[in-house]
Amino acid sequence: MAISKVAVVGGTGNLGPAIVNGLLDGGFKVTILSRSSSHQLNSRVKVQVVDYTSLDSLTTALSGQDAVVNALGVGVVSGEIHLRVVEAAHAAKVQRYIPSEFGSDTANPLTAQLPVFGDKVAVIKKLEEIAAQDSTFSYTSIITGPFFDWGIEKGFLINLNGPSTSIYDGGDVPVSSTTLAGIGRAVAGTLQKADKTKNRHVYTADVQFTQNKILQWSGKSDQIEKIPVKTEDLEVKAYEAIKHPTPDPPTFAKNLILRAIFGGKYGGHFAKTDNEILGLKELSEPEVVDIVKKYVS
Repeated sequence: MAISKVAVVGGTGNLGPAIVNGLLDGGFKVTILSRSSSHQLNSRVKVQVVDYTSLDSLTTALSGQDAVVNALGVGVVSGEIHLRVVEAAHAAKVQRYIPSEFGSDTANPLTAQLPVFGDKVAVIKKLEEIAAQDSTFSYTSIITGPFFDWGIEKGFLINLNGPSTSIYDGGDVPVSSTTLAGIGRAVAGTLQKADKTKNRHVYTADVQFTQNKILQWSGKSDQIEKIPVKTEDLEVKAYEAIKHPTPDPPTFAKNLILRAIFGGKYGGHFAKTDNEILGLKELSEPEVVDIVKKYVS
């Protein structure tokens, strides 16, 4: 049965609006599940207020939907809530569930064992179990790499607007990434090609980069001090932080995510992508340069 009605859980964060726009452009009818109705949202979407702590509330809200896309932040929102949304989607007889992956390759064993990805791995395991028992339910995990434009804007992938930037493992580690708009298109493509994306990971990338290449694109390579950082050291510091009686989640989480992105063996550079199936094209170098320079002051 074709998918037409899609619920987006958490459609108001960093990624949610891009997913909503991608789905609307793809011709889907979109409902956003939110804790509050006060957000300024696209007039073409319906907003359903839910209680994330209530399985009944979520199940009722998801009834009648063909697919669910979870855009709630992992780590920001508890793993318990993520699992509850899965249970509600199954109880509501939803056909396809897209979990809040959208990042590093959790199918890579090295990435999967990093604590910061524990909740994502648990959700995938739950989805696999349900899909194996119920043929009417399916899932797709969308692996996008880091959000390219967001990562440049926020200085997460590289700092182009300060006197210095961290350069990880030499700066020539190739990384596959996807822009926010690209992720929105990929989500729509996943549901449009539901038969080809069923019960598996799909990989998207519209920008391939290295940190040194970003510096070149920015035109500021000679103006920024480059501070060498080993991602192996970041991982060590992260585990030390986790052992602290009151660990700082942003500190250890960021270090482990950077390890997964730039660590080389963690699947940060995709051997192949599903772009063709999903209707996503890699951006040309001039298009990438425009994105980079947009965020250079």
